[in-house]
Amino acid sequence: MLKPAKIDDIQTYIAGHWVFVTVTTSTGITGIGESTYFTHPVAIKAIIEDLKENYLGQDPYRPEFLYQRTLKKHCMIDAAASSAMAAIDQALWDIKGKALDVPIWQLLGGKVRDKVRAIILIQAPTANELIQKAVEAKDEGFTALKIKPFMSDWSIASSARTLQQVSDTVKDVRLALGWDVDLAVEVHRNLAPDQAIQFADMVRDASLYFIEDPVQPFSATVNKHVARGMHTPTALAERSINIWEFREFSDEPHISILRPDVGLAGGFTQMKKIAAIAESRHQRILPHNFTSPLITACHVQLAACTHNWDVQGYVRETVSPWVDVVTAINKVEDGFIQIPDTPGIGMSLNMDYVRSAPYEPFGNKFGHTAYLASDGGVKQQ
Repeated sequence: MLKPAKIDDIQTYIAGHWVFVTVTTSTGITGIGESTYFTHPVAIKAIIEDLKENYLGQDPYRPEFLYQRTLKKHCMIDAAASSAMAAIDQALWDIKGKALDVPIWQLLGGKVRDKVRAIILIQAPTANELIQKAVEAKDEGFTALKIKPFMSDWSIASSARTLQQVSDTVKDVRLALGWDVDLAVEVHRNLAPDQAIQFADMVRDASLYFIEDPVQPFSATVNKHVARGMHTPTALAERSINIWEFREFSDEPHISILRPDVGLAGGFTQMKKIAAIAESRHQRILPHNFTSPLITACHVQLAACTHNWDVQGYVRETVSPWVDVVTAINKVEDGFIQIPDTPGIGMSLNMDYVRSAPYEPFGNKFGHTAYLASDGGVKQQ
């Protein structure tokens, strides 16, 4: 039985480039969430401050109602606001799970699987190191790997050279792994539409699990065109923010996998709907997942209770700052993430770290940049 409660407080914290939210109720329960608008976390903090009036004093057990009321109040197509609302939504579901003493997957239909298969991201500065890391991951027990094969001076090389080098790397990794591992390629929006279709043809014999984000995300029409032209499963839409945008990609039968992010696309409330839309079109869900362990934990809750959830994107959480920001990381065993039985999201923030870690812009931390072409201009895709 839920005790009557109201939302008393909402706080936002920036640790590095990660943005966390705590929502506290009048009954003393605190829920946690994370925004994955990692490019401008300071903006998220300001938006959440603005959104507070929509939540304070309200019933925390009504996440669907509060999401719809906040969304319809302004009706802005706004990734930053969507990400801020997603973090609050996660915290509200966390509160409800804690209040009922059950994990969120229990509230959303119950388990459909016993553990969640992880697909680990592999990247390295050279092809040889990439192959070595891939083999090591296989030896650890991972049965699904995703590689980034664009290395060194790819952006200033000729189109022919780039496609040849990247496709050769993919084939070499497949040869080293054998056929008992699912291999995917993260193109990271580095190709033009015609190049993406060429590339898919060049690696066709590698039987890739999927090719992710072959082109830039700005045109749904172009992305659907590329998916139709490639003979390899395509994974798209990690930058999309709501059920309407995802429905556009679901309407394209050549798109095999959708990549919503619980910290961007509306939290638990919207993610279950996005997954249902995809299921009705025989599409799989493989969430965008590369920020803190909290987002991984949220995705695991959804994976536990969502039939068409496929593999779970995973980056190693055994190093700083992943181990610093939570009291315990997600448990991975033989390439599978364990599903917790603890209430709510099943994870706790290390608030001492969250409160004290300084802000560090995302690009500074990970060296993300716009690649330059041989003419000195920004590489056109």
